[in-house]
Amino acid sequence: MELINLMITMVAINVFAYLTIRLRPVFFKTKLFKPMIWNFKLSLMPIIILLITSLLYLVSMYTYAHTEMILFVYLAYLVFVVGLILWILMLPNSGYLITELNMTHRLDDVVEVPIWYEIISVMSFALSGIINTLVNIVFLQLIFLVGVDPENITKKTFISFIITAIILNVLVAIGVYLGRQIRFNSLDVLHPKSFQFFQSTL
Repeated sequence: MELINLMITMVAINVFAYLTIRLRPVFFKTKLFKPMIWNFKLSLMPIIILLITSLLYLVSMYTYAHTEMILFVYLAYLVFVVGLILWILMLPNSGYLITELNMTHRLDDVVEVPIWYEIISVMSFALSGIINTLVNIVFLQLIFLVGVDPENITKKTFISFIITAIILNVLVAIGVYLGRQIRFNSLDVLHPKSFQFFQSTL
């Protein structure tokens, strides 16, 4: 029941945050701040990656169960490992929405938007980023819980869940810092040598 409530909260806060930025030009005759929309979409990418990875893994294992071809087991593990790496790389994008609290989007406004509206909007974006990150971590732990027999979960496993959550939150914080302060984005890992920060240090 708690998981369902968490998912409902995630959907509600994301829809509300998205509407506040979409309706901003309608209400106050200013232009749409597209970078915030882009950041919002990136914030949802990790949970989408995790869902797709889980689905492909289950399909591969289901196919193996009916065909007994060991190839599908290897395929399932490959999908899971690749999906998990992509998920970890993209996870900081969920928490990145908290940086919208700096309200830099107001610098591009020709018409001044009331501050009360901005506070509601950026606070909802920040909260959606926090909840998106939380849901991602909970969902990963749920996958592990289902993968391992829930009846065999011990106190040691529970402690490992807490440690994993702490480590992931630290990685998210580092990722948010790299994205906001150093401007190093998730996709920059594909071409690190072209990134200005590394050019200056190599």
